[in-house]
Amino acid sequence: MKNILVPTDFSDSAKNAVEASAQLAKEHNAKLILLHVESKKKLFESAQNKMDKNVEELSKIGVKVEPVLLNKKLEGSIINQTKEQNADLVVMGAQGQDFSKKLLGSNTERVLRLSKVPVLVIRKEIKTFEVKNIVFASNFFRENEGVFEGIHEFSKLHNAKIHLVKIITPRNFENTPYTEKLLSDFIENVGLENCSKNIFNYDSTHKGILEFSKRVNADLIAMTTHGKKGLSKYLVGSTAESVSDDAEVPVLSIKIPDPKPNDAILFPE
Repeated sequence: MKNILVPTDFSDSAKNAVEASAQLAKEHNAKLILLHVESKKKLFESAQNKMDKNVEELSKIGVKVEPVLLNKKLEGSIINQTKEQNADLVVMGAQGQDFSKKLLGSNTERVLRLSKVPVLVIRKEIKTFEVKNIVFASNFFRENEGVFEGIHEFSKLHNAKIHLVKIITPRNFENTPYTEKLLSDFIENVGLENCSKNIFNYDSTHKGILEFSKRVNADLIAMTTHGKKGLSKYLVGSTAESVSDDAEVPVLSIKIPDPKPNDAILFPE
């Protein structure tokens, strides 16, 4: 982890994300890239003063920080900066002045859906960011194995135990032997050692993840997401967004790459 991108609107929620990021940056000798996007020119000077104050405070505690202040529309800017800044991780507060009253606002939601790098959502102030127990909730299909590396590396950095959990709901029932084999195959395929495997029955997936996480005293919930959007999102929902919306602990989300189009049927080789 070399570059941590932290979008901020200087709200209390954003401050929580900055403080958690500062701890990560110091621990891993990473650079913290502090990003603020201001579309109104008349507010640009005020934003610059707030940015300068943030940089000064972070520098005093030994954090390598690079300020990025942009005068443009917010939409699309965060995703673009993840590419331009070669970010390894994006850390966001769950609510800010530009966000809705509901915990996850449109900006965090958009980044969760579109970011190709892991996104860590921070809901509240974290005095000491210690990660000893990570819950990884998944369907454990093969598509998760490639992106799990990022979660696995995060756990090794913190010497944390990963609790694998498959939530079984009445609408998505599975026979136990089938689920157990999914979990065992996943563990073998990704080379996971410091872990537990769990099957947890609940009436809904996202509530089951939250309840299980409380039972194992999770410090972090990790998930993968397909980044559904448009009509698809509203028909099937996004478990990662729902969990980030309600979780008491930080949520780390990694997007599964979109499958490459297969034209073999229409255009056989």
